[in-house]
Amino acid sequence: TAAEKRTLDLQEAIVHRRSINQTLKDARITRREDWQLGPLAPKRDVGAQKDTYGTGNSRLMRGLELPESERTKEWPVAEGDRVVLMEGRDKGKIGVVKTTKKETEELTVEGLNMVDVAIPEHMLVNEIDKRPVRAYEAPVPLSSVRLVYPLPHPETGVVRDVIITKLNANSGTRRIPGLRMEIPWPPKEPEIHEDHDDDTLRMEVETQTWVPTLLRPPMPPSVLDELRNKFSVFRTRHDEDYIAKKLEEDVEKQWRKSLRKTLMTTPVKQLNRKERAEKKKRGKPKLSKDMLAKIGEVMAAKGAPGRVEEAVST
Repeated sequence: TAAEKRTLDLQEAIVHRRSINQTLKDARITRREDWQLGPLAPKRDVGAQKDTYGTGNSRLMRGLELPESERTKEWPVAEGDRVVLMEGRDKGKIGVVKTTKKETEELTVEGLNMVDVAIPEHMLVNEIDKRPVRAYEAPVPLSSVRLVYPLPHPETGVVRDVIITKLNANSGTRRIPGLRMEIPWPPKEPEIHEDHDDDTLRMEVETQTWVPTLLRPPMPPSVLDELRNKFSVFRTRHDEDYIAKKLEEDVEKQWRKSLRKTLMTTPVKQLNRKERAEKKKRGKPKLSKDMLAKIGEVMAAKGAPGRVEEAVST
């Protein structure tokens, strides 16, 4: 349910935040010890951390998924766009968006915000590259990048790179507010289809294997049951065995209904049935002139003489 999902997201956020805080705490303690001890500081790149000391945690590099209500509906940047970083150690550098992840509102920029990541040993068993430490682009928030696009100078007409601080993306287009200028999306690379041995040849696909005639339907009879429900109430044509089965069910239903009427009758039900039959035989009652006069007298006695006089005068 939604409540359970919110609880799990909250628990994951707490664990994620505690891991980051513990990493920062350990780094501060290490820095303080190195500064205080100087040449006597312990050597930390030994043992299990001999080759991986100082590397980042790949699990902590990934951000937390945001609720759908807090996610950005239309992203102003896409894969292949040139963007500039607005914060971090690579602030001011321009790169190309490599990947995007809308669940966490993060993206990676090619060649920027590089971090060393330790690769677990079980992942190096089946790989050619046996390096225990590799450099990867760490994700950056969407709010920390701005689109860079070449635009002509309004006075000189010289085309130069411009940092677009505000960009509205809506219905598949993105525009600069106030300038009525549309910024095109980056071109997508054509999808490459590889041929395999079990692929169907085009010659076999284009070969006509079914020739309809007036003597038979344009498709096998079994296809009709696949296209529409075999027992649908809207179907006008059914199989003979299905019709016979339904008729038998109707007969059995009527028989059971009549059986209940004959067996499950009590004296009270018999009396009620007799009274209903006599009432139906008499028909609807009719008001006589004496009854109508009596009704008028009762209405006059209850304080409605005006209505009686009006009815009589008309």
